[in-house]
Amino acid sequence: MKNVKIKERPRVCCIDLEPEVEKLLSDSGLNIYSGSLGKRIKVPNESKYDEHYILPNYEFPVNAHEYDIFIINLEDNEIIEYNEKDHIRENHYGKFEYKLLSYFPEKIFNPKPLGSFNLRKIFNKIKSRKHLIIVFTDENYEVEYEHIVISRDGAKRIGEKKHNIYSFADYVPLDQPLSGKEFIVENIKYDMKILLEKHIISCYYNQTFFQPTIRKDNSIFPDPNFKPLLKNLDNDIVSFIDLEENRDILYLPPIKNKGEFLKEFFSKIAPDIYPSLFPFSTTFLWRENEKYWLPNHGEFLKEKKKLENEHNIKIKTIENKIAQNKNKYLYLHELLTGTGDKLVDALIKFFKWLGFRNVINFDEENKMSNPLEEDIQIELENGEGLLIIECKGIGGTSTDSDCSQISKVKHRRCRDRNKFDVYALYIVNHQRYLPPLKRQNPPFSKDQMVDAENDERGLLSTWQLFNLFEDIENKILTKEEARNSLLSFGYIEFKPENLIFIDEPKEILKNGEVCIVNISNLELKIGDEIFVEKNKKFSKVKILEIQANDKTFQKVTTGEIGLKFNFPISNKSVLWKKKNR
Repeated sequence: MKNVKIKERPRVCCIDLEPEVEKLLSDSGLNIYSGSLGKRIKVPNESKYDEHYILPNYEFPVNAHEYDIFIINLEDNEIIEYNEKDHIRENHYGKFEYKLLSYFPEKIFNPKPLGSFNLRKIFNKIKSRKHLIIVFTDENYEVEYEHIVISRDGAKRIGEKKHNIYSFADYVPLDQPLSGKEFIVENIKYDMKILLEKHIISCYYNQTFFQPTIRKDNSIFPDPNFKPLLKNLDNDIVSFIDLEENRDILYLPPIKNKGEFLKEFFSKIAPDIYPSLFPFSTTFLWRENEKYWLPNHGEFLKEKKKLENEHNIKIKTIENKIAQNKNKYLYLHELLTGTGDKLVDALIKFFKWLGFRNVINFDEENKMSNPLEEDIQIELENGEGLLIIECKGIGGTSTDSDCSQISKVKHRRCRDRNKFDVYALYIVNHQRYLPPLKRQNPPFSKDQMVDAENDERGLLSTWQLFNLFEDIENKILTKEEARNSLLSFGYIEFKPENLIFIDEPKEILKNGEVCIVNISNLELKIGDEIFVEKNKKFSKVKILEIQANDKTFQKVTTGEIGLKFNFPISNKSVLWKKKNR
C-alpha cells in the first residue's frame, strides 16, 4: 500500500476506538490521536482486608483543546491486570499525593466515568471554536470513587465522589437503558439517512434518550437544537444530534463496523456540513474546474487576479522601503548589539547625525598607537575644544577601571594641546546579550558616577543614545541640546534646556487628559507646549483648554487652574514650560 499523506486538519482525537478502526482512519489520511477514558483494571482484592491504590489511566493529548473532532467509544470493555508500578508517580513533587482507593469486594476498577469527567474540562476550554463530538453510546452507569491523600503521616480518606459515563457533556437527556436492534430512521439529511440505513442492519442499541423541551410564549415546544436521528419501534430516541453554538454532539448506537461508517461520514458527509473543519477536503473539487463555473465566476477571478497583482506590487514596494530603512538606521541597533569596530562605527554615524562635523575614528587613523587610547575624537567647533570617547561592548557591567581609563587619556591630550579644553566620555553597551529593557539601567554604581563627576568626565550608555534619537525626532530635545549634554560631567542625562517648573499636578481627571495645578506669576495660554517629565523621561503635550472657577480662559498667570491636554498624562508627572527666548 502506498504511503498516504496525512492532512494537518482536522485533528481527530479517538477515544477507546478499536485499533483497526484507528488504522483505517489514519490510512484514509486523517490526523488522529489514540486516547482513552481509561482502561478497566482487574484488582487483586481477594479478602476483606485487601485494598490497592489506583492512579487514573485516562489519556488525552496535551493539546487536546486544539483538536477539531473527538470520537468517543463508551462501550470499550477492555480489562488490564493491576500492576503496582503503574500506580506510582516516579517524579512526584509536593508534600501531598492524591490517589483513588479500591478495596474488597471490588475486583474490577472502572476509571471511565472519572475520565469522562476530566474530558469535560477539556471541552469547556474550546466552547468558542467550532468542533464536533461523535459518541458511540453505551448503557448509562455511574461509579463512586474513594479519594485519598498520602502524606508523611500516611494515607487518609478525603471523601467519595460519583461520576457518570456521560459526564463529558454538560447535559445529556438520558432515559431508560433499553436494548434492541430494530430502528426507524427519522426524516433527516438524505445522505446521512442512507449512511445510517446501511449500518444499522447489524447494529443494536442499549440506551434511550428523551426529547428536551423549551418554553416559549407560555407554551412548551421540542428543543429545536435537539434532532432525533434514530428511534426504536416504541418511538424511543436511540440516536440524536445536539446542536450548540460552536459544538455539535452526535450520539450514535454502537455501530458494528465503526471504521467504514466513520470513513464514509468523514469523506462524503461531514465536509459538506462542517467545511471549516475539513479545509483540505477534495470531495467536490470538480466544481473548481472551468467547465463547471457558475455565471460571472470567470470575470470575478480576473478581477481578483488583477487586485492580487496590484497588491503584490504595493507589498514589494513597502518591503523595499523597509529594507532600505533598516539599512539606513542599522547603526541604531548596532549601538545595542555591537562591540569593537562595529560599535565604534555605529557611534560615529550617530554623532554625525547629531550634528558633529569633525568626528574621527582615532583607532583607525592611529593603528600603531598605544591600545589604551581613545576610540573616537570629536573636534568641537569654534575652538571650543576636543571631545574624546572610549566605548566598550560587554556582556556585563563596567568595572571602576573601565570607567576611569578615559581620564588618563584626557590628561595626555591636555598636555599634547597645552590646553585644558578636553572633554572625556566613556560609553558602554552593557549586558549586550539581554534585551535593553531587561538590562541594569543606569549601568553604573553610585561611586562610579560620583568619581566621574569629581574627575570631570562623563558616563553614558548606548541605550540612552538609542532613546535620545526618538526624543530628538519627537522634538523633545534639539540636537544642539543633546550635543551640549555630552560635555557634562558624571552620569549624563538628556533633558530639554531652559525649562521653567510649572507644578506637579494636584489631581488628574478624565483618564489623564485634564489636570489641576497651582501657578504663580507664570503665563500659560491655550496652544502652549508643555513638557511632561515622568521617571526622568520627557514627552510633550499641548494645552487645549484652560479653566478656573468654572470659567474658560485664553491665558492665566496665577491661581489654581485646570488644564486640558491633547494627550493624557499619568500620576506623579512633573510639568515644565520652555523659557521664552
